[in-house]
Amino acid sequence: MKSTSLYLIMLTLSGYVLACSMTKIIDQAKPFPIGDYQYTGYDKDGARIVEGQLSITSIEPNRNKHEESYEIKGHWQLSKIGNPDKIGPQVGRGDLFGSTGKGGIYIDLNPNMNDDNVILLGRIEGRRFHGTWMYSVLTGAINQGTFEATRK
Repeated sequence: MKSTSLYLIMLTLSGYVLACSMTKIIDQAKPFPIGDYQYTGYDKDGARIVEGQLSITSIEPNRNKHEESYEIKGHWQLSKIGNPDKIGPQVGRGDLFGSTGKGGIYIDLNPNMNDDNVILLGRIEGRRFHGTWMYSVLTGAINQGTFEATRK
């Protein structure tokens, strides 16, 4: 009887240890951390033009592609610094939608618009997400610069 009770206790504890370990493994496998990022956008000359916050609220596997990729969803709130010209709709607030793949990250700050979009193309290195922003309309790119966002 004692050996059966001991066996049940060991089995239960093993289950808890395994469950806790699996959570850590799954968290480490996420290609893009969910969370809030302090964002700064720069023009072509390196001058700050916008600052604020990007919030990544969900990551879901993209099952429509052959490569391993994820869909990214969230929202943003950015404010203009100074009086920059032709920066597009990256001032105010809105939803964002994007994806990961081939080591890069693509985020559209205006996913519900067919025209007049601001796109972020970049990479994550540690807690830093950085790359290029591009303001684009149906006829092509109007302006671009760089950005960096640091996870809070």
